[in-house]
Amino acid sequence: MKLNEELLKQIEEMPKVVLHLHLDGSLRPETVREWIYEATGKEPELENVKKLLMVDKDCRNLNEYLTKFDLPVKLLQTKEHIKRAVYELYEDLSKQGVMYGEVRFAPCLHTKAGLSYNEIVETAIRGLEKAKKDFGIDGNLILCTMRGNDEENKQANIETVKVAKKYLNRGVCALDIDGAEALFPTRDFEDIFTYARKQGIPFTIHAGEAAGKLPGDDEEKEGPASMWDAIKFGAKRIGHGVQCIYDKKLINYLREKEIPLEICVGSNLQTQATSDKEPHPIAMLEKNGVIITINSDNDTVSNTNIIEEIKYILEHSELTFDDILQMEMNAARSIFDTPVKKAALVNQINNSIDILKVKEPLTK
Repeated sequence: MKLNEELLKQIEEMPKVVLHLHLDGSLRPETVREWIYEATGKEPELENVKKLLMVDKDCRNLNEYLTKFDLPVKLLQTKEHIKRAVYELYEDLSKQGVMYGEVRFAPCLHTKAGLSYNEIVETAIRGLEKAKKDFGIDGNLILCTMRGNDEENKQANIETVKVAKKYLNRGVCALDIDGAEALFPTRDFEDIFTYARKQGIPFTIHAGEAAGKLPGDDEEKEGPASMWDAIKFGAKRIGHGVQCIYDKKLINYLREKEIPLEICVGSNLQTQATSDKEPHPIAMLEKNGVIITINSDNDTVSNTNIIEEIKYILEHSELTFDDILQMEMNAARSIFDTPVKKAALVNQINNSIDILKVKEPLTK
């Protein structure tokens, strides 16, 4: 579909819900440049900062993609930086027409300068609360455990569950697991999610994104197995999940059990979780009745945002603007919050439909 001015305006104005967005992958380059100057006394060119933060066009896999988080993590080690990063990201979301957003990060990555898990999470919540007040946006934080196989990583994950429990429904809404899926299989983390489930903490799990995608493993479609493990653990949503296309039984199960997928088209192409030689499976999954939500994953690393993701989907698939509205409705119903909050978001989308309804053909 070729987008005309009317449709572009509607995409910008439509109320949006974002469920899958990483804090450290979405720092403003201008802010990073400022922080580098503060630390070194030298102010780099903005374009050079962007090169450090944004993935190259020839990115080969998720593991290469993840290297772009090295600098952000180094910088997010103070309360001031963490609070500002959260605040600015929610400001950016508000300008994109997002009415509710769930932003995720891993507390264990921000302890290098001595901050405690409690300090890190409390600071992030303060940034969120200030953004809510200043920009009229709503949202929550998702805390990420990390993939790894040593005792230190295991203890860090336990601490993350504990702090998530402490701040649950007080700015924190859920847990996740992040990191190299192909190197550290989802099945190895059943204990941490069993613990989370016993604590009454809901969770989403990155799964079916990069499993089986290491060099030499391209024919081993391990993504569906990773997703089955996430489902077995009790995940309420699946982060990415695009490799379910290799398992028809899994697609049927996702549809029947109404398990939403947090789809991130742009980053899927960059990490080669999906092939750029054929259409992204988002349209096929939607037509098969899977609950799809649209997300940007990492606004800075992927050089995108929710508006750009929607535009790309409409330009490169058979999906229509009405399909996009339905996906926003899906996202509203899939948030980790109260039924009252879900109903309020759904009503906001419903109330906008008549305003957004297109009277003329949307293509030219």
